Amino acid sequence: PQSDPRGFIKQLSQRFPDEAEGIASFVNEMVAINDETETYSRKGEAIKKWFKIFFPLLYPKMWKVRSQTLADMLAEHVKSEKVRNLLSFLWGYYGLPPEKLSAFYYANATGGYLKNGSYYIKDRSQKLSDSLVETIESAGGQVVFETSVERVLLTDNAVSGVSLSDGRTLPARAVVSNASAVTLFNDLLPHGSVPAAYLKKINSYQPSISSFIVWLGLNRPLRGTLPGYSTSISSDHAPQKSYQMALEGDIQNIGYNVCIYDNLYAGYSAPGTSTLMLFALCGYEPWRRFKDDYAVGKKPAYAAEKARWAETLIKRTENDLIPNLTSMIEVSEAATPLTNWRYTGNTQGAIYGFEQSMENAYMNRVGNQTPVKGLYLAGAWGNPGGGYAGVLRSGRSTFHQIIKAWKS
Repeated sequence: PQSDPRGFIKQLSQRFPDEAEGIASFVNEMVAINDETETYSRKGEAIKKWFKIFFPLLYPKMWKVRSQTLADMLAEHVKSEKVRNLLSFLWGYYGLPPEKLSAFYYANATGGYLKNGSYYIKDRSQKLSDSLVETIESAGGQVVFETSVERVLLTDNAVSGVSLSDGRTLPARAVVSNASAVTLFNDLLPHGSVPAAYLKKINSYQPSISSFIVWLGLNRPLRGTLPGYSTSISSDHAPQKSYQMALEGDIQNIGYNVCIYDNLYAGYSAPGTSTLMLFALCGYEPWRRFKDDYAVGKKPAYAAEKARWAETLIKRTENDLIPNLTSMIEVSEAATPLTNWRYTGNTQGAIYGFEQSMENAYMNRVGNQTPVKGLYLAGAWGNPGGGYAGVLRSGRSTFHQIIKAWKS
């Protein structure tokens, strides 16, 4: 149940009465961490001067979890491996299994989800992008499409502008990058302009896992025939094994997700039709061998492999959830890690920027203010990291940092 932590606790406790106390304490701990995080986001700036002294006292839940993995946190509350796996069932949304994932990142986001529920932007999530563009343009700004930044320009070791792929140069007092930080610091800046220690740290961080997605347009309505908007089909393996299978591209056996968009609201699709998405986490390595040919438009081998993966996922969905799915398909399209790379430039097609591993999460997360004066990060590669809420919060935080720097 959404927006009902007690209801969630009740459902799991009824199924696992021996772990009822641990289930309750774990879920309540996640909600409490989210509460503290929301309080800190409103008041944190005022105490940063005294951060080291007062933070542990003001935010004890956040402080306790700062150096824990999700597996560490779960072990404090629950003994049963099966129940721990169930309580960590959303690990795929954060891109790492419990043994590697920051407990804070999982607890904060999941606690907020359990407390506040989830939301979808009508009539498509594209509306958010459109609204951002409208806001920028109404304020006198300009959004330039189908154009990339080729170089970030520096004068006296400070940002002075960017050069674009269309030959233009734009002067700038500040540059905010949501591009891959790996590309930014290794390829877009003058050689030697980034401190060696910082560059070494950036290059030590790992890009997150990627994805394989199939979109389907169906010739009949599904609304109401299955419960819920999103159904997860789990593999029979523990999270660490499932993660490894995803990295290796075991599309036959990995867990996957089925989104029935028409269950969100009536009228999502045209009358008599449905829109479906099949989603699986996927590593970059299974697709690396196609990249050179893909980059120059030679795609026969790549297309054949993509079609094989898509057919496999469709057949699995047909067997697991939607009988006769194949006969309903009017439109089918698929996307791989190389698709993600093509459209976003993200290193290895990463969908969450840098992964939320312990060396680059929460208090250790790379900062949005960089050593290059006037250059900032925002988005999944910066702080706090990927996801809608994460990247929006990152933008807001970066804005405050820029204004503070300009006032000083």
